[in-house]
Amino acid sequence: MADTPSVRILGVDPGLRITGWAILVLTEGRVGTRTGAIRLPARAETPQRLRLIHEALLAVIDKHHPQAVAVERPFVKEDVRAAMALAHGQAAAFIAAAQRDLPVHEYAPREVKMAVTGDGHADKTVVAASLAMELGLESTPALLDESDALAIAYCHHLLTQNAVESSAQ
Repeated sequence: MADTPSVRILGVDPGLRITGWAILVLTEGRVGTRTGAIRLPARAETPQRLRLIHEALLAVIDKHHPQAVAVERPFVKEDVRAAMALAHGQAAAFIAAAQRDLPVHEYAPREVKMAVTGDGHADKTVVAASLAMELGLESTPALLDESDALAIAYCHHLLTQNAVESSAQ
């Protein structure tokens, strides 16, 4: 009997310049990943960028058939404009997921870092290295946007797995 994926999650790191995405497939005893980046034209206006993000994520969903979508939640540090840009990209991901009737889960950057590394203030390169070790990857994704998306997907897996285990007790 062929192995069937037990978990297939799309992670999205939204951005209006680059949106990273990652598919995490966890089958009993095996891990599979696919990552990519949606590079958006520098001269495109926000509505066109959002359309491109939406269309590209629909294509990823249709190709890889995830069971859930995990997206980074925007945060406001000092730059409200940057947070708004993330929120716009997040909205495009939400709409793509909704069009395919997929559940969407949001995770704050600190929450993702804590779940993956045990340190909510970890540097992006530390997160990427932790992912490679935890998932047994030969190398980290080419772009930090891709490894961030993979971290978001893995965070979702870890937190939902822990929730299932807690409710079973």
